[in-house]
Amino acid sequence: MTDIELQKFKHICQRIGLNIPAGCQWSWDEKFGHALVVFAKEDLELILLPIALEFEQKWDFATIDGSAAMISEFVHSGFGLMPGQDFFMAQDPAHRNLILYATCWPWGDGDNFSLRVGIFCSRSEAINPGQIRAYLTEWLPITDHKAP
Repeated sequence: MTDIELQKFKHICQRIGLNIPAGCQWSWDEKFGHALVVFAKEDLELILLPIALEFEQKWDFATIDGSAAMISEFVHSGFGLMPGQDFFMAQDPAHRNLILYATCWPWGDGDNFSLRVGIFCSRSEAINPGQIRAYLTEWLPITDHKAP
């Protein structure tokens, strides 16, 4: 697929980025192919506000199996959901096979949370991982550091 305009996804990512505390650094998670930022529990509500407002759907451990088959399969095959973890998604009307997603979940210590943002495509040939990384690196201040 050639470069496409994903203005809706860009707007959502920029809104999310506004609420990330200054001391938190975005990084690229090579294993899962998405952006990652770690933040403290006290920043959770501030960070989740634009996510709740911008994403059309929210799934969790109890509801993910009721999602469309491609969503459920993507979540279960990629990282799964445990109680306390959420999966948010948005679609671009001009590119219905592309889904911007965000996952948010606590770390085992309960003091830190991870927010992960990525793009999933229902047709694997439609967008390559390098293009996904290029988009997210443009929209979010991702450093060259690897994810923790």
